[in-house]
Amino acid sequence: MITKYKMHILGKDKTHQYPLRVLPMYEWDTVLGFMQNESVQKLSEIKYLREITNLMIKPGFLDEFYLILDDNREFSTYYKDYLIAIIYSVQFNTFHLDTDFKKPSFIFLKEYQNNVGDFVVFDYINDTQFNYEHVVNSIKNTDQICA
Repeated sequence: MITKYKMHILGKDKTHQYPLRVLPMYEWDTVLGFMQNESVQKLSEIKYLREITNLMIKPGFLDEFYLILDDNREFSTYYKDYLIAIIYSVQFNTFHLDTDFKKPSFIFLKEYQNNVGDFVVFDYINDTQFNYEHVVNSIKNTDQICA
């Protein structure tokens, strides 16, 4: 099971990179509770999302994330939805099962740590598609803009 990733967040002027780690189940449950279906709902609440991102990514991550959202308001729904989906799928080791995560998006996992300790780029990542302009154009071409 992969336990460490490098998450990228595309912005207009910069690509932000953050470490993302899987938490021990007890640590996850301590914040979000024992019932798995309730933890998804709680991740939509800022209080719980902040606690989880402080542990899985880094303290203060959510403040940085909101600065990125302020610069990209038109696409804020995409950023928010993908952040929660990635956090949840990584925690429960289902990331590799969802093919949507292999498509270009504003937030994506670019690398994982292998069993030797080296970070390896996922084979589906290419810089031609996994960039801000490509993602924006894809959204605009499908007329699915929602803030």
